[in-house]
Amino acid sequence: MPENVSSPLLPGGDLISASLDRQVMVWSDRGGASRHIGDRWAIRCADALDEAIGSDWPIPHDTPFTLVEVIRLDDVPEVSREANLHHLENPDFILVGTRAGDRRAILQAVDAKFAADRIKPSQVSADVLLNLISLPNGATRALVDAEVARLGFENPQLVRGVFVAPRSVLTEQLLRRVTTGRRATVDPLEVVTVPPDPASLFAGLGPSQLIGNLARLDALPVTPKTNVISAIYYFRLACACFYLWGEEHRPLLTNQGVLEPEPGVVAAELSARANRAASAFGLVDSWAADIQLVVQSREAIAAVAVLPVRMREIRSMLERAGRSGENKVLRGIRRDLEVTFKARLNDSIGVIASDDPRSLSVILDDVAAVSRGLGPEMNALLDELILAAPPGA
Repeated sequence: MPENVSSPLLPGGDLISASLDRQVMVWSDRGGASRHIGDRWAIRCADALDEAIGSDWPIPHDTPFTLVEVIRLDDVPEVSREANLHHLENPDFILVGTRAGDRRAILQAVDAKFAADRIKPSQVSADVLLNLISLPNGATRALVDAEVARLGFENPQLVRGVFVAPRSVLTEQLLRRVTTGRRATVDPLEVVTVPPDPASLFAGLGPSQLIGNLARLDALPVTPKTNVISAIYYFRLACACFYLWGEEHRPLLTNQGVLEPEPGVVAAELSARANRAASAFGLVDSWAADIQLVVQSREAIAAVAVLPVRMREIRSMLERAGRSGENKVLRGIRRDLEVTFKARLNDSIGVIASDDPRSLSVILDDVAAVSRGLGPEMNALLDELILAAPPGA
């Protein structure tokens, strides 16, 4: 059975096209799909690298080395913070290795990349690695120095890095976009592929509980448990279901954060809709159409629930106070006003549920009136904030 199966039930006609479908991507990423995929692929790569310890590991256009240790960077917050602070790229891993008869440590940057067409070669270059470990008192340098010393190696040698992608025809197709043609940006030798283990890739995540239900609607001759492209497609649809349920039930107006729904309630809605759906994609597509009214109502309310003090008014008040050009103060005051306004609006109106029985026009009139009515209070607060802002802030 080919990995990329075809079916009229899939957007684009086959699994690869379906997993890369633009609309599927939009819905699912609003439900956190790409973030989950990236995080889980990093975990799978960490396992694969640990499994490779003691074996030969490739260097593009150079002799392989024996992999001795893996330093994981993506779960060390200090590493990303210092990279951002110094405007540096940072890989997910640093490999420590050696060659027979040579006590020099070999250091190689490695990055987990599920979507192979998004590879940026500079991210694992020897120069990027050098920049990171050259930061004085840096977190990356401390990790590398400690590991090299523990292993008894000397004089680290930095080599060209690689990316780790899933072993799949999906990767092969995505790689062709960046490794062939006049605009090729990636050397194929910079990519190492490992088995993706689709059965455990999303285990434990809320949306993963919907994958089986969605896959059974299409009844393809492959299963998400063994086919990584199928797993990605149905996981994306599952994340889309979580997003759509949240959009359908999220209050039209609230000062509270968005909470992820329980898998059971989303699964119940999915089951109810499955009876009238011709395909998994069709189910999600019709669900998205059904919630457009509530989405548009929420957007309309947001358009009238606005701070009754404009940015130009804040800037003008600052200028009159002799604080012209203090953009940091301007942004801080605007933020504080917005937070207070939202809280006061919520106190006055309360939460407006997504199924509020009033007509939208009545709700809009109420919200607009309260927003305008808060104008004097917000202007008084603006005066207080300007007086309280420290000089030079």
